[in-house]
Amino acid sequence: MRSKDHWGQREGLVFVLLSALYVLSQFYRVSNAVIMPSLISELELDAKQCGLLGGAFFYSFTALQIPLGPMLDQVGPRPILLVSVLLAAAGALLFACSQSFASAFWGRLLIGAGMAPVLMGSLKYLSQAVSPSRFAKMTGLLYSIGISGTLLATSPLVFLSQAMGWRRVFTALALLTAGVGILAFKALEGVRARGEPKKGLPWAELARSLYAVFKSLLFWRFAAVAFFRYGTFVSLQGLWLATFLGYAKGFDALTVGNLLLCMSIGAIAGGPIGGYLFSRGTGHHKRAMALPLSLYAFALLILAATAKAWEVRSPAFFGLLLFALGLFNGMTMMVYTEAKESFPLTLSGTVMSCVNFFTMAGGGIFMPLLGLVMGRLEASAGLHSPEAYQYAFLVCFGGMLASVLFYMGPIPLYKGRRKEAQE
Repeated sequence: MRSKDHWGQREGLVFVLLSALYVLSQFYRVSNAVIMPSLISELELDAKQCGLLGGAFFYSFTALQIPLGPMLDQVGPRPILLVSVLLAAAGALLFACSQSFASAFWGRLLIGAGMAPVLMGSLKYLSQAVSPSRFAKMTGLLYSIGISGTLLATSPLVFLSQAMGWRRVFTALALLTAGVGILAFKALEGVRARGEPKKGLPWAELARSLYAVFKSLLFWRFAAVAFFRYGTFVSLQGLWLATFLGYAKGFDALTVGNLLLCMSIGAIAGGPIGGYLFSRGTGHHKRAMALPLSLYAFALLILAATAKAWEVRSPAFFGLLLFALGLFNGMTMMVYTEAKESFPLTLSGTVMSCVNFFTMAGGGIFMPLLGLVMGRLEASAGLHSPEAYQYAFLVCFGGMLASVLFYMGPIPLYKGRRKEAQE
C-alpha cells in the first residue's frame, strides 16, 4: 500500500488540477473590478447595481458553506466538484452573453455556487491523500497558488479584455473551467469518502457544537474581525477601488490594473509575515494580531482622507498605499489559527467553519452596502463623485475600527479551553 508521504504522478496531477480550480475561484471573485467600466457602459449599471453584481458571487458561495461539510463527508469530493464546476462554467457563459443586469447577476450567482466547494473539496482530498504532518504544508501551498488568481484579474485581464473583449475572455474561461473540472473528475477516480459508514447526518451533534460556539462572546470577537477584514478588503479589491481610481482619479485601465496588482502582491507577502509574527508571539497572539489589524484600519483612513483631494493622484502613492492595504490585511489571516487555538480541540472544526462563513458573508454584504452608500449621491455625480468614495471608505474604516476595538477588549477564554490550558 502506498504511503501517504509518497506521492506518485496521479496524486501530483490531482493537486495541480485542484490548484487550477482554486486559481479560477480566486480570479472570479475579483474579476469584475477592471472590466466594470465596460459593464457600466454596456449594461447601463448604477452604483447600487454595481455593488449587487459584485456581491452576487458571495451570496451563493456563502449560503453553500454550511451544508458542504456533511455532503463531502458523505459522498466525497469527486461528484460534488464535477457538478459544481460545470455549474460555474455555465454561469461564466451566461455572464459572457448577458445583455442586462439580471442576466449578469444570475451568471455571477451561478459562478459563486459552482466555486463554493472548490477549496473545501480540495482540503477533503488532501486529508485523505497526505499524512497529518504534511497536511498544513500542502494546504499552505494550495492557498499560495490560489492567490495568484487575484493577480491574473488585474493587469493581465485588462490586457486580454482590450485585445479580445471581456465577453470573449469569459467565454474562454467558461470552456477552461469546464475542461479543468472534467479532467479533475477523471483524475479523482477511485477517491471516495473514507471513514465509518454513516446512517445519517449527526444533526443533533452539529446543533450542539454550533450552540457551544455561538454562545461564546469570544467567538464573536473573531467573527467580527473576519467579517470586516475580508468584507472591506474584497469589496475594494474586487470592485470599488477600480471605479475610484478610474472615475474619481482619472487613471487609465492599464494603470488601474497595475495598482490593483500591487494590492495582490502585498496580500501574498503579508501571509508569511503574519504567520511568522504569530508563531513568535506565543502567549501574546492578540498583540500579534492587533498590530496589523490596526495598521490596516489606519491605511483605510488614509484612503478616505485622500479620496477628495484631486491633487493626490500619483500612481506611486496609490501603489504604495494599496500594497500596504494588501500587506496588513494578509498579515491578519492568522485569525483562523487563533480562533482554532482558543477553543477545545473538539470544537476546532466547527469554529473554523463558522469563522469562514462570516468571512465570506463580509464580501457578500459589503460590496452592495458600499454601492448603497454611494448611490445616495448618485443624483449629483454618482460613480464620478470623490465625495461618494470618501463616504464609502469611511464606512470601511468605521466598521474595521469597531471590530478592532471589540477584538482588543477584555474577553475571557472559552471555559473549556481554560481547563485545557490549566492541565
